[in-house]
Amino acid sequence: MEENKTTQEFYESYKPIVDALINKHALEVTVHNLSEVSGFTEAFIVAIARSDLHAKTLRDAADDVLDEMKLPHNVEGEGSSRWCLMDAGHLVVNILSREGRDYYRLDSLWGDAPTLKFKDNDE
Repeated sequence: MEENKTTQEFYESYKPIVDALINKHALEVTVHNLSEVSGFTEAFIVAIARSDLHAKTLRDAADDVLDEMKLPHNVEGEGSSRWCLMDAGHLVVNILSREGRDYYRLDSLWGDAPTLKFKDNDE
């Protein structure tokens, strides 16, 4: 995807979370800019985990960064093997298993929003 300046500037705010997820080897991380298409949040991040243990590692990494960014957040589905949602108000971080990604199809919900995709370089 070709990045315009607006998309890149938007992404910079969320780069610490994306970097943390990629550094912990998320299969794929997608950042959706929902500021123009949603009334409930500005950014929607989706990360794909390799296993239940890996999902916990990704949740812990995202939790640490949200704390560092001083973004209070609620966690739903922490014990789920398919989907965990971390709601920080203007930012929602979703950690999904491969099966959860295919079942919930979250990325397809925001097809009209500007999106950046990142993959684990070791993959």
